[in-house]
Amino acid sequence: MKYITALFFSLVILLPFPGKSFAQEKAKTKIAHVKQKDDLVLFSLTSSKPFIFGNNKYYLHIGDKEFTRNEQSKSNGEGRMTFLIPADDFNTLNENAPIYLTYGVVSRDGTNMEEMSKVNFVQCWSLGKFSRKLLTK
Repeated sequence: MKYITALFFSLVILLPFPGKSFAQEKAKTKIAHVKQKDDLVLFSLTSSKPFIFGNNKYYLHIGDKEFTRNEQSKSNGEGRMTFLIPADDFNTLNENAPIYLTYGVVSRDGTNMEEMSKVNFVQCWSLGKFSRKLLTK
């Protein structure tokens, strides 16, 4: 009887909380702008939530290239991150290459970043396809 009573009260307590309310939504992340400053291209991203400041680092993947050098800030609960890409490296990127942002190291061997970016709890975002037209003055 004690078991049934405990089960009943557990259900009553949990009913107002649907299962999805315990999972956190992944932040919406997108390309804000891409500008050249001297010999660097500033590849700026925005996020609906502040970016994580932790032991891992963010990787910007454009095709088969990875970039890690960045500056981060936050304002009004949103995050901003600007990757600093050498202009020479930017000029060698392939048109229409996929762009992903990951938090932490992602192995390229057999890793499908497109599938990973669709999983809510995986820190991987698909940011579209690369084009030199992203570069604005």
